[in-house]
Amino acid sequence: MKKGFSLLLALLLLAVPMLGIADISELPTERLMPLLVDEGNLLTDEEEIAFLAELERISSEQKCDVAVVIPRTLGGKSATAFADDYYDLNGYGYGSTKDGILLMVCMEERDYATSTAGAAQDWFDDATLYNIENAFVPLLSEGKYLEAFETFATRCERVLNNVDRREVLYLDDAAGFLNETDRNVVLRTLESNSHVAGICDIVVLTVPSLGGQSASEYASGLFSSGVYRHGSGYDKVALVVDRDAGMCYCVTDSTANRYFTADNCASLEQDAATMLSNGDAAGAFRQFASSAYRIISAFNGQNGSPTVERHGVQIFSFFRFVIAAFVGLIVTLNVTNALKNQLKSVKTQSEAANYFVQNSLHLTESQDLYLARHVTSTPRVTETRSGGGGGHSGGSHFSSSGISHGGHSGKF
Repeated sequence: MKKGFSLLLALLLLAVPMLGIADISELPTERLMPLLVDEGNLLTDEEEIAFLAELERISSEQKCDVAVVIPRTLGGKSATAFADDYYDLNGYGYGSTKDGILLMVCMEERDYATSTAGAAQDWFDDATLYNIENAFVPLLSEGKYLEAFETFATRCERVLNNVDRREVLYLDDAAGFLNETDRNVVLRTLESNSHVAGICDIVVLTVPSLGGQSASEYASGLFSSGVYRHGSGYDKVALVVDRDAGMCYCVTDSTANRYFTADNCASLEQDAATMLSNGDAAGAFRQFASSAYRIISAFNGQNGSPTVERHGVQIFSFFRFVIAAFVGLIVTLNVTNALKNQLKSVKTQSEAANYFVQNSLHLTESQDLYLARHVTSTPRVTETRSGGGGGHSGGSHFSSSGISHGGHSGKF
């Protein structure tokens, strides 16, 4: 029975990572829930109506969703995972890049988490988030919930009043390869991979014609024009597509060419050209983003930088499952046989008489002596923080839908 259970467990452990995760193209394009969701009933009806109106005003004026969600339970998820997934699955975020920040507070575990997405990952970096949290978390601990939420919203509005609104250019489809739906999906894929890679912007530029310019000259001119917000802060790799010439070019700046070798670029160009010739522009551009991300991650790992585990879209493969199951079976049988061969059969004894010499122990006196007492004290942890913001801090992470988020979590 135990052997069968071990075999089943091994198969499950190998098979689970292969199960599919939701494609970002399936996520809602419009907000499904209001900017204030109070399932914990921390606010009165009057407070809820007034505060919701304030969140709507800030979000509309700043073109960035500012939301507060108070669930009854986290459903077994971590605070960060719950906040990120709630944001994605309920369509929060302003514009095609889904810019926004969400505060989640759960009374059941006394957890809070902030989740940022889109350009808000740059606007609300680590230092900015810590300043905001230092203002509202003590109020949560004191039970001043409305004041805490109002403080969060006010501090967010102050930040948004002063952010750099220039575009972070991930996609410029001047040649019109993509429809609106595909454009949004590709844009979010490029943005997600760029944020999580943490050191390099991954960009797609399509033009009707380069007009005699080289792809490198075209991209360099665009990046240095002053409209591109990341400027010199990030390395850059771009796929430039010349529609009239039917050519794809992989272009890097002088810093990204440390890890995008000539062979890397040739492979990226060939893959994109093949998919474009088959009429799959969206697939070509998303494939470029994923392949570029893997190259950047490999460079990070080789240079001792922390790499981020990617929880993107994975397709279930029956063939891979069969191979994994077979490997799991072989490993389980080998381990079981090795353990079995170490056993030595002995006759079961019902009594301990065979393990000591009869009449060999003579107890003449016994007493209990109190010697000393040693007491240790450990302070109770009242607040913890984890995670990180987006932008240059490199603290971005993927939600279960494959979207990058920044943010912090902790106790109150």
